Amino acid sequence: MARPSIKEYLASNPGKVLVLDGGQGTELENRGIDVANPVWSTVPFISDSFWSDQSSKDRQIVKGMFNDFLAAGAEILMTTTYQTSFKSVSENTPIKTVEEYNVLLNHIVQFSRDCIGEEKFLIGCIGPWGAHVCAEFNGDYGEHPEKIDYYNYFKPQLDNFFQNDNLDLIAFETIPNIHELRAILSWDESILSKPFYIGLSVHENGLLRDGSTMIDVAELIKSIGDKINPNLLLLGINCVSFNHSADIMESIHKQLPNMPLIAYPNSGEVYDTVKKIWLPNSHPTFTWDAVVKRYIEAGARIIGGCCRTSPDDIKQITNAVKKYSNN
Repeated sequence: MARPSIKEYLASNPGKVLVLDGGQGTELENRGIDVANPVWSTVPFISDSFWSDQSSKDRQIVKGMFNDFLAAGAEILMTTTYQTSFKSVSENTPIKTVEEYNVLLNHIVQFSRDCIGEEKFLIGCIGPWGAHVCAEFNGDYGEHPEKIDYYNYFKPQLDNFFQNDNLDLIAFETIPNIHELRAILSWDESILSKPFYIGLSVHENGLLRDGSTMIDVAELIKSIGDKINPNLLLLGINCVSFNHSADIMESIHKQLPNMPLIAYPNSGEVYDTVKKIWLPNSHPTFTWDAVVKRYIEAGARIIGGCCRTSPDDIKQITNAVKKYSNN
């Protein structure tokens, strides 16, 4: 059975909320893959043995991760390509040319599609400009973020993804800076020719990591008016505080009540950037059941998890979506 266009699917099923998969990079790490690398969760795909040996350990781990997220109820899943910009790959792996890079991306996307089957939706994941300088969690893009050539940075990955029929949706994830957001929103259908969404990296205080407010974000979008790319399918948050995520979603919905939203927060554990370890959530204020209910009330159409969220978390999300949506 052929998949419908995700844009048409969401439009023709207004009560449908899709369940997204969870934190792939941290899940692979939990399963034994060392992702402590500049290309992070891309690292297993760089090895020739991953592609030449069908029984390779890393290949079985990645496949097992996809299988477990599917079994937990995921209906839309991501490629493991957050830290796979051409700049990151060409500077930190033996892959140096755009031709070699395209082969890598094609292999990853095809492998992902083979793992999840033809009926599930597949998202082509793209990390922010800040990912290659570890700035996605502080939004510090230097003194002149408005002068950065964001398009040139994203272009090799965009060119590949927009030509790949295995991908249903493109994700600009963990965007922490309003200048980067402005750049993405300025690109028309000649650049962004498939449905895409933007996930914002928002501090627990409700501000974009660079200090911009959700009012600033909303005013930017409103200022574009009917010139906005019609392929912008959703706006939302990812890699944000679990305990504060519902409040942030409600603040976006308040400013942009007609915008379909997406939410996939972290597990609630807190990352210690000094010790580089995850610490338990000392204030588990909410459950998945509680936050999913609030996400849906705020207009969420896709809900999943980001860092440290496991198949068990996705199962809890699946149960809550079934409970509170019109699926």
